[in-house]
Amino acid sequence: MALPEHLIPVVKRIEALAVSPPPSPWRLTVQFGIGGLTDVGFGPDTDLLLVVSSRGRGLFDCTTGERVARDGDVETDFHDASRLLADGIGTLDGISVPMAGLNGGGLSGGTSDGWTVDDFTLEWPHHTLLLNGPFSWPYDINGQLWKLGAESELRAFGFSTTGRSLVIATSSDVIAW
Repeated sequence: MALPEHLIPVVKRIEALAVSPPPSPWRLTVQFGIGGLTDVGFGPDTDLLLVVSSRGRGLFDCTTGERVARDGDVETDFHDASRLLADGIGTLDGISVPMAGLNGGGLSGGTSDGWTVDDFTLEWPHHTLLLNGPFSWPYDINGQLWKLGAESELRAFGFSTTGRSLVIATSSDVIAW
């Protein structure tokens, strides 16, 4: 199937972009290998990222990059995949955290100051993740656009509800700015 003519410049622009980190004010805080990662979610109104994997749960503070809690107990039923919720640990203990990942769900796609993140599948199964500058979008040929990566085992991506943290989670890694 041929690409509609109005999308050709957009696709060419995206394909020409090199993968790069996001610009200021974003800075890399978390880059952690996590085998068997299935889901991630931010605690309500925090930058605390709960990560669920086949080996348990971890809690990361995305403002500092510190792993603040870890629970390797895989016997306990702490994750409700059908409701997209997981029991928090550490400072989120007793809180049901909304999750996004293997079973669906989604993190916030935008911030209150206008940053957005989008997924384009130009060459399946690779998901091309694009960060759009404030009040810009990928279809604006002159807009601010950064290619964050092309991931084939994408689990989730998006912002914390505070808008201060941006995360990409794959089957084996979590990266946060």
